[in-house]
Amino acid sequence: MGVSDGVLGEVLDLSVDGMKVAIEAGHDLTVGHHCSVVVGDGEGETYDLTGIVRWIEATSYISVIGLSLNSARRIEA
Repeated sequence: MGVSDGVLGEVLDLSVDGMKVAIEAGHDLTVGHHCSVVVGDGEGETYDLTGIVRWIEATSYISVIGLSLNSARRIEA
């Protein structure tokens, strides 16, 4: 599975400048990797967040990823 394939995950924590997200194991992310994350707010709004992977805690089933965020853009429906 490549990063560009898209990975479903769960946001565990979100702040103005960072987020923690859990995804299934088997990704090819590395610390320092630039990425884009699409997040829904549960009320119909969707946002494209860009950032850099700062840390990864991986087990055989799940990986928890820490991202520092660079920008956020609301996706127009």
